[in-house]
Amino acid sequence: MEQNLTLPGQAQSSTLSRIHEASAKFQRYKILLRRRWWFLLLTASIGVCVQALRITGRPQEFRSLAKLVAGGQMVFNDSVSWREQQADFYGTIIETVESAEMKRRALERVRALNPDVKDSDVEIRVAQTKGSAIFNILATGSEPKYTRIFLDALLDEFIAFRQSIREAAQGKVLQQFLQEVVNKQKVMEESLDRLTKFKAANNILTITNGNNLAAQYLVNLENQRDTQRTALEDLRLAIANVNAAMEARERMLNATGAAPANAAAKGAEGAPTPGVKSETSPGRNGMTMAEQDYLRTKSKITELKTKLDSLLTQFKQQHPMVQDVSEDLAAQKALLTSYAEQIQQEMHTQMADIQRRVQVLDAQIAEKQKEALDLGGKIAEHDKYEKAAETAKMAYDKLFEKVEQIQNIFNTQADYVAIQERATPASENVEDWVMPIVIGLIAGMGAGIVILLLFDRLDDRMNSYSEFQALFPGEAVLGQVPEQRNRGDVALLRPNDDRHLYAEAFRNVRSSILFKNWQGKPPKTILITSAVPNEGKTTVTSNLAVTMALAGARVLLADCDLRRGGVSELFKLPSTPGLSEALRGKLHWRDAVQETSTRNLDLLARGDVFDQTSEMLLSKTAEEMLKEMSEEYDYVIFDSAPVLVADDTASFAPKLDSVLFVVRMSSTMARLSGKALDLLYERQVNIGGVILNRSSSNLKEYTYYNYASYYYAPAKTPNQPAEPAAAKS
Repeated sequence: MEQNLTLPGQAQSSTLSRIHEASAKFQRYKILLRRRWWFLLLTASIGVCVQALRITGRPQEFRSLAKLVAGGQMVFNDSVSWREQQADFYGTIIETVESAEMKRRALERVRALNPDVKDSDVEIRVAQTKGSAIFNILATGSEPKYTRIFLDALLDEFIAFRQSIREAAQGKVLQQFLQEVVNKQKVMEESLDRLTKFKAANNILTITNGNNLAAQYLVNLENQRDTQRTALEDLRLAIANVNAAMEARERMLNATGAAPANAAAKGAEGAPTPGVKSETSPGRNGMTMAEQDYLRTKSKITELKTKLDSLLTQFKQQHPMVQDVSEDLAAQKALLTSYAEQIQQEMHTQMADIQRRVQVLDAQIAEKQKEALDLGGKIAEHDKYEKAAETAKMAYDKLFEKVEQIQNIFNTQADYVAIQERATPASENVEDWVMPIVIGLIAGMGAGIVILLLFDRLDDRMNSYSEFQALFPGEAVLGQVPEQRNRGDVALLRPNDDRHLYAEAFRNVRSSILFKNWQGKPPKTILITSAVPNEGKTTVTSNLAVTMALAGARVLLADCDLRRGGVSELFKLPSTPGLSEALRGKLHWRDAVQETSTRNLDLLARGDVFDQTSEMLLSKTAEEMLKEMSEEYDYVIFDSAPVLVADDTASFAPKLDSVLFVVRMSSTMARLSGKALDLLYERQVNIGGVILNRSSSNLKEYTYYNYASYYYAPAKTPNQPAEPAAAKS
């Protein structure tokens, strides 16, 4: 069980969580091995028995050994070289020797050469000696003579098989080479014929020069067309916004030192709009009369606006001088609009002229492109024919040279696999018992471990504190109660109890409750519950109440498990009257309280069993009772029903100051505990912590409690109090 449960609560650091998880796994496997060691012993014994039966049941065998050696090969390329064989070649040898075909051929050879020898089954195994090219061939059979004869026949058939394969391959390779030579010669002749025909039909020198001139002229035409298109786009922008175009033109003239707009009023002429060739009365700077008038009018408007702003600072709007300037300004604006329309008409005329030029250039470019493509195609075709002819001739020459050498290569090539040692006389195979028994032992133990791990993954019971912390990192552990190995019910704690480890565990829980940071007021009403029955909740509740009372606090122990509560049985007191009668109003709760044998500890028993207990715990009577109890006692401790069994606990727990959750180690399933805690958190219950019950004191994490001799009380002196341990926590 290695899954992690994601539960509500405060999370720890990732490093500490990993430490808890590793420790939990180690403790879990340690407990599993301590509990189930006999299962590993059983599976290991089964493995040993299986191996022993296999060895004793095996018939008598004889073995014969032979050896093959694989060397290098003489290879003729541009020069003579020696090539060692690779691992794939070695694998081929092994597979071929062990194949069924080789065994069939060897069997036929034995029958032909030794007809008097009776057939017998022979097993062949081939192993390569590590770091060498030697192959050990081991034959195992029931007859020693037949085993050796069969192994020799297998070696002879293997060598013969390789010889036949080599001869067939040589003939096939030679035939393929000759056919390839014929094909290459045919391809070369066809390539030369195509090149000759093309040269006869075309003047290659003229085509090459013409292609260069056509490409150069085509680039020139495309540059002219791009220039005209740029001018056309400038005209479109100028028509859309004449004022912006004229302002840009005026800024350019000022930057280049030409006559500005105000100089045009004195007789100077401006420049045309960028990209526009003026044909209507161009001035000295290329500007038309309309453009010069536009700039003069715009300059006049600027002067009138300045004059108007100056007059408005001295006179009102109705003053005659202001009125005259305003009328002049309006007249100039109307005149500016007229000039703008005239400029737009001139620009439209220029656009039509440029578009005609672009059409002429497009036609010329299309014609030159076709001519350049035609010339380029012919040159590419010539280059292709020439390169193909050259490639075909080179391929033919190289292949022809190889054909001249191939016969010499075949004549000098020899098989590089040979028989190093023939079959040895077959000897009886004596089985080694040690290794099979060890293998059976390891295999059986490994199978047992795997089975235990599989079962453990299906078991989510928690075995240790570390495992609980790994699964529930957000839950605070108030203490661990060690497991009591005595039979029957566990007796309640008493003053000077000799169960030192057990008593100290409850003192530790008491101290955790007293000194924990409760973020406010410490709890006075405490409910103790668990996920499912049989987790020791009632015993833990009773002993905690006894421990709190021995510390001097006034404690009321109430049995809130109104269906199966057994607190009164532990104290050997009557179970009625009790809490059920008080909740139903039959008597006051104080009248049902009983004194116990422990000082400062009172008991409110369960009372009679009745239905609808959840409704009574939700009543206003229960709230008033809790208030009165908390005022009268230092601590009120309730033993309740398990969370997942009845709704009583989940309904009553939100009314109390705090809830303690009991988890029984090695018994409670983590998924059930998680479900119960989720249910309590959903009801807004204040969970003060978890008590781990029946923890194993043999675990390493619990050894710091396990100094039992430390708790032995020293011999009493005459002046020593009678019960010092009862007053100490």
